[in-house]
Amino acid sequence: MYNSKRLKIHLLLRIFGAGVVLYAAPLFVLSQTSSPVRPAHSDEYRTFSGFDDVVNTEADRMLAAATQTSSPAVGTIVSEATAGGVSDLQLSRTSSTSGWSAAESRLSLLRPAIDPILQSHGVPTNLAAVILVENSARTSALSPKGARGLWQLMPETARRYGLRVNENEDERLDLFKSTDAAARYLHDLYAQFGDWKLALAAYNAGESNVGAAMLRAHTHDFDQLTNLRQLPLETINYVPRVLAMSNFLGQSSLAESAERSNVIRVFAASTP
Repeated sequence: MYNSKRLKIHLLLRIFGAGVVLYAAPLFVLSQTSSPVRPAHSDEYRTFSGFDDVVNTEADRMLAAATQTSSPAVGTIVSEATAGGVSDLQLSRTSSTSGWSAAESRLSLLRPAIDPILQSHGVPTNLAAVILVENSARTSALSPKGARGLWQLMPETARRYGLRVNENEDERLDLFKSTDAAARYLHDLYAQFGDWKLALAAYNAGESNVGAAMLRAHTHDFDQLTNLRQLPLETINYVPRVLAMSNFLGQSSLAESAERSNVIRVFAASTP
């Protein structure tokens, strides 16, 4: 299991090492340790917003530095539109050497905290691609549908995995708690469906919707469900984008992780 406090300190030191001066949020990461007094709703948002600004500022600096040291070029890696409509991920590459976007720069700053949490729940670390496609690695994003935070969790899903979401606080805005909840959710979806494509489809559309589609089509193959148009168009587009970006991140493939896992495949998900 990961040491939450050590991870938070590691992330803070990484941002300092990159040259960030944390005037806006000098003690944000360290303040995530348990405390008997939790911040008020508005204060919590303001604090996390300060940290988000720090990450964005450093990401912009990294991107500018990379662009200055390489020749301009344009090339498309994956398609850009995302389900929530909040992504600013740029597909065209401005640098043939760096190949970085601002979103990827933000992700690189967050991965020292994110990857160990994913690993601790048996989730491939290249599924950090989810947050690139969901919201371009913005830690405080809010979608029109009500999904919030780095992992764009809906309120009901967040509460199911132990996060507080109410008028006074929203733990979907906590980097470490939300990542832990999302990792457990992804783990459970893979255990339920036995396939990462279906797990990602369920992350986007809900497990009951994917289960119902499988029953209608009498198949547990995502590609067949896509060809038969049994899933929402948003989900049909979402899954290939995550897979393409996960391959771009250069970690072990999702197929390899599937071969190492023993799972039980189901065809439906019950709802309360």
